[in-house]
Amino acid sequence: MSEIPAQVAETVVKKNGRPSKRTPELTEEICARLATGEPMSHIAKDAHVPDLVTVYRWLRENDEFRQLYETARADGAHTYASQIAEIIDKEPNKTYDEAGNMKYDPASIAFNRLRMDGRKWLAAKYLPKVYGERQILSGDADNPININNTADAYMASVIKKLEDDRRKE
Repeated sequence: MSEIPAQVAETVVKKNGRPSKRTPELTEEICARLATGEPMSHIAKDAHVPDLVTVYRWLRENDEFRQLYETARADGAHTYASQIAEIIDKEPNKTYDEAGNMKYDPASIAFNRLRMDGRKWLAAKYLPKVYGERQILSGDADNPININNTADAYMASVIKKLEDDRRKE
């Protein structure tokens, strides 16, 4: 993670309230934990971390904190993708039937599929341009639709040709 700018974490004193708990160290910890894929709801349960409402207020009120938070979320999406690869590479639990034949435990396979699907969904939400499944069917800021009036030009040429053919008759 990069160095946290001092103005992001400086203590803010409001007219009618106590100083903010936001410090450079706390900002760094929150972002580092988000980057490893830990949910903010888990981070906020620690005694020294403010509750979710406070963190969400910081996101609304502080652009630099929001940028660091969003970068950490994007890093978390990459972490989820790495975790999916680890889950895929891990062999499911084995069971043995009465005859001693080994087979894979269906519950273990289903559990790992659920783990992968959850991580895949989160990665797609946190970083849709990299992990999303969206296909662009219409234009957006990065891929605008170019409308060429070729139909109008074509129709004009057809009408002109018909008029020319009629004049020749």
